[in-house]
Amino acid sequence: MDRNQEIKKHRHHHSLVGITLVIAGVIFLAGNLGMIPPELWDIIARWPTIFLVFAFVNVVKKKFVPAFVFGTIWLFFVFPDVFPNVQTEEVWNFWPILLILAGLLFLYTNQKRRSISSSGPKAQDDDVIEEVAIFSGNMKRIESQNFKGGEITSIFGGTELYFNNSKLAPEGANIELANIFGGTKLVVPRDWNVKIKVVSILGGFADKRVYMEEENTSKPTLTLKGVTIFGGGEISNF
Repeated sequence: MDRNQEIKKHRHHHSLVGITLVIAGVIFLAGNLGMIPPELWDIIARWPTIFLVFAFVNVVKKKFVPAFVFGTIWLFFVFPDVFPNVQTEEVWNFWPILLILAGLLFLYTNQKRRSISSSGPKAQDDDVIEEVAIFSGNMKRIESQNFKGGEITSIFGGTELYFNNSKLAPEGANIELANIFGGTKLVVPRDWNVKIKVVSILGGFADKRVYMEEENTSKPTLTLKGVTIFGGGEISNF
């Protein structure tokens, strides 16, 4: 990815975050001012709405399979409020649908990872990552000698990745993070350049590197982007 493409992608990411925050702010302001019907506001102003927000973000990114999965998860949680005449017990009979959706998401990310990895002449499995942890935990050692980046999604779960024996690609690497009621832990070599551009909403992403060499602009950089909502994350070098 050349410099112009990187700048364009960076601007698109910030625009997406900005648009999402503006829409969320307008909706919650309207709700607080009583401009939204109470029965509808009771559904919106609940924690499952985070899944709806994540679905919206994926639609904008043209990632329709994850958007469908997260949208369906949101609908599952609010179904009793949307259809009050349906017994709650009847709704929970369909909880295995969540397993099916989680499986679809895993299949989607696995297929996407293969397509990205095959685009380069000598791309290896660990060069591009697609990690998903939903109500679960992942721990993995990445030993790529040409790490290019990827995506990490942690929802009610956690992901731990260790890059101790890895090297960055000459052009650097970008990791897109999405922590929703979940967390991500990254351990990187001490000589890596790292930039953190993670947006935190009622959450946080901590830089816990205890030994940092002076940044060398001639060396590739690992850039962390994304969002943390009601979640956390950290990067360390030990």
